[in-house]
Amino acid sequence: MKKVMTGLLYTGLLIVALALAAYFMALNGLNELDQKARDNLGGLYLQTKQGTLSYTREGPINAPAIILVHGFSTPKFVWEQITPSLVKEGYQVITFDHLGRGFSDRPAGPYNADLYQSEISDLITGLALETPLTLVGYSMGGANVIDYAAVYPEQIKQLILIAPAGYMGDSGSAAWVTKPVIGEWRATVFGSQYAGDAIESEVAKGLAPKDMYTKFQKQAAFKGYTGSLLSTLRHYPMHDLSHRYKIVGEAGIPVSAIWGTADQVVSYSGASAMAADVPQLRIEPIEGGNHNIAYAQAQLVANKILVALQELSLIHISEPTRPE
Repeated sequence: MKKVMTGLLYTGLLIVALALAAYFMALNGLNELDQKARDNLGGLYLQTKQGTLSYTREGPINAPAIILVHGFSTPKFVWEQITPSLVKEGYQVITFDHLGRGFSDRPAGPYNADLYQSEISDLITGLALETPLTLVGYSMGGANVIDYAAVYPEQIKQLILIAPAGYMGDSGSAAWVTKPVIGEWRATVFGSQYAGDAIESEVAKGLAPKDMYTKFQKQAAFKGYTGSLLSTLRHYPMHDLSHRYKIVGEAGIPVSAIWGTADQVVSYSGASAMAADVPQLRIEPIEGGNHNIAYAQAQLVANKILVALQELSLIHISEPTRPE
């Protein structure tokens, strides 16, 4: 029995040692996202209270503004196939990397509602954008724009959601991955690989642009990316934001949802609950579409965004009201 216990002890110590080695090797392989790195990367950057935001701005600067908000793990390059269609129609289009993603700063967090609200607020202020304006949110970005509109309804002309989070049900089954120590280890060692493998698979199937995986790897090589994902899982309630959707529903802000009926990440079944909370919701289903519609069916999504924009311009919409 003593030999067995000793063997188990040494085995346990070996496992811990290997886990620590994997953790520190993963950390040491990452680069600092500093000014020198950004000088090499190029692009546009905005200084905010939370940190530096990497952004793009295309189209006539005095044209109606549209801010495109990406999702949980894939940065602003997810919009690259959609932006040209919107610019071609005369809109001013702004995209940005969430803090912790792409080439934006990676603050410690917490990555909660206040942080995600401040990104949009700082972007509007820093770029002197005229409000009310249109926000387009994809996946978690859909939850972000709903949450922002619930706080600042007077700034919003229209919301366009693409496979939006907010009605995803209980996430407790995966709660163990966010636990202290376990969460940090898993995110550092496997977090980037998990997100990257999904994109690589989409590229291999011809469902994503050929350079999408390369672009993902380039931004994931900087410290803080997986930490931002972990902090978001811990602090941002993207699985249940029905209370925010209800506020938007009461405010009367025009809302459209473009959604794949075969979405396996954010189930289309959430559309019925969303419609109950947002009576003015206009749902645009994409039959058989999955969660990747923003890039796998980019032109179709762009066309549906343009339809929503054009339909709004043809009808009179009163100013959104702030619910009591």
